[in-house]
Amino acid sequence: MSNLVKITLHLTALQIFLCACATPVSESDHSGFLSDYTKLERIDDSMLQFVDESAGDLSNFIIDPVVITFRQPADEQVFTDEELSELTEHFDEAVIEALSKDEGYSIVEHPGPGVVRIRIGITSVEETIGILNISIYTKITGVGLGGASFEGEIVDSVTGEQLAAVVRWGTGSRILKAGITHMGDAKIAIDRWAKDLRAQIDKANAR
Repeated sequence: MSNLVKITLHLTALQIFLCACATPVSESDHSGFLSDYTKLERIDDSMLQFVDESAGDLSNFIIDPVVITFRQPADEQVFTDEELSELTEHFDEAVIEALSKDEGYSIVEHPGPGVVRIRIGITSVEETIGILNISIYTKITGVGLGGASFEGEIVDSVTGEQLAAVVRWGTGSRILKAGITHMGDAKIAIDRWAKDLRAQIDKANAR
């Protein structure tokens, strides 16, 4: 048997093993972050959602700092506090950019009539395995992909009434490069979710 065939067989066996062991980010028990879960409906295999169709104009937003709602086991800390802080800041920046660009919406600091509040909590993060994520073979199969899940809601800044809510989970991209960092795919997923948030708000405002 040639060396090339042996190497190919070894790589194939490794991919099969890693596929079997991988645990993709998926729906889990609710974290308790949202003010109400009872109105959520399944939209697809990666999202639960509620939108109050009578919410009216959504143009002025308070964006609360994104928070981490989960705790890592003391003996299995995959991410440092600094890395998780970096991820929440990335989510903050992605949401602000998505909402404010292209003649977008007003980002304000104080509650009041006509102002709504966006609350987001990251409920899990799946590590990107960088050494696998740079191989075309493992990229195609999804081995090495990381991801994240989050819960978010839009509430009236005065009354606290929930106007929209979402629970989402998923991986990064098999096309976009996440690099060799722990959280490259989580950031890709977050960027996608921020763009989807803008699209949903545009739709609610008939833009």
